[in-house]
Amino acid sequence: MRHLIRRHAGEAAFAATTTFLVVATAWACVINVRSSGWDANSAAWAQASGSILAIAGAAWIARGDVRRARRWRREQAEEAAWHVRFVVVQAQYDAHITAFELTNPEELIDGRSLRTWRQRASSSAMALQTMLTKVDHIHPSVVTTLCNAKMLLDEMEADLTDLANTIMRFQIPDKELVSDVVGYHQLLQDLIAQYDSRAKSIRDALDQGGDMLPVRDFAKRRK
Repeated sequence: MRHLIRRHAGEAAFAATTTFLVVATAWACVINVRSSGWDANSAAWAQASGSILAIAGAAWIARGDVRRARRWRREQAEEAAWHVRFVVVQAQYDAHITAFELTNPEELIDGRSLRTWRQRASSSAMALQTMLTKVDHIHPSVVTTLCNAKMLLDEMEADLTDLANTIMRFQIPDKELVSDVVGYHQLLQDLIAQYDSRAKSIRDALDQGGDMLPVRDFAKRRK
């Protein structure tokens, strides 16, 4: 409630000031008409009142345009943030399938399976890299999430390469290596949960700041 009042305090002050000036000039015009009729002074006061209304109207329209542009930028950024979440969720889903197939005793681990697992990890990593090329994300936490997810997928792809080399040499894979490959889907799941939590905090901050991050409040806290 306090943030809402603070956000609209400027608008209220602007409206009050405009009303006062218009009423004052209009009243001066009326007084002048009563005392000396419609003359040059009366016309000047009437013109002043109309000019104030015109300037105030133009300023109000400009303020509305700024607010709409800010809302549009937020909507675009939130949509891009949702795209990031989709890519990370898809990567987690692919990693989960790989973990299931790797630990399934009925699943035959052969060259085709290994190639498919590596292709999944590589495809997810490329999608994350593509998202990282954007420079207008809504918040640095989006970039941080993308970097963390990309790092996990790169490590998973490297571990899958080591796993494939071990199996192709007809050796039994190390349990720790298998555990690492299986664990990536849970790490990505934890990253998604963290991303959702941060996204909620960002939405709350944007709501408080009128579709802008409340950087002024942050500067005050630093002082």
